[in-house]
Amino acid sequence: MEFRDTRITLGRPLSDYTKVQFFYSYFIRNNRAQINSLPEKDYVNIGCGPNIYEQFINVDYQWRPGIHVCWDISNGLPELKSDTYTGVYTEHCLEHIEFESCKKVLSDVYRVLKPEGILRIVVPDAELYLDLYQKGKVSDDIAFPYMSQKDVLNGSTPMMEVNRVFRDHGHRFAYDFQTFAAMLKEAGYIDIKRQKFMCGDDDNLLVDSESRKVESLYIEARKAT
Repeated sequence: MEFRDTRITLGRPLSDYTKVQFFYSYFIRNNRAQINSLPEKDYVNIGCGPNIYEQFINVDYQWRPGIHVCWDISNGLPELKSDTYTGVYTEHCLEHIEFESCKKVLSDVYRVLKPEGILRIVVPDAELYLDLYQKGKVSDDIAFPYMSQKDVLNGSTPMMEVNRVFRDHGHRFAYDFQTFAAMLKEAGYIDIKRQKFMCGDDDNLLVDSESRKVESLYIEARKAT
């Protein structure tokens, strides 16, 4: 909707309007001045979207109230202080940037984490989709995440569901645990392990979205001492 057609409500802050957020984001995105006024926090949330949490420095491509840093992470993280943060969280974000950009982000996160700090990653699990595709060759009794009976009746096929995780919603790369483990090891991380929904080594990083549980891969890794 064009902003001129948006209904303005008395008492509603201008910052609540999507168009205002869009234009404000355009002007401040990747502006390093944002780094100078960051609050003191122990955790960072990368690509938070609307999931803004008080205990985190919230970083996202689009600004909205509660976002501390409006940033395009395609070229890496903002210049946060090295060896500063206890934990970094990112949920359904890294699949939206190119593979090499993701490797750069992992290296940047390693730099800003304190020794023994934890990175928790949540992305769509491509292995889950491919396993279901293989099972679908021998059985019709499979259920892809978010796929309804209505989708089946409308002609959705297993390959269409595989392409959803690989290509839809702006996805740039589809990950499994093996791939992320290799990337994390290359970046210097240790204690790399697959986790489960709302299970991990730091309770403050357990802010996983219930709606994402059905298709997500959960990974944690630690910075060496």
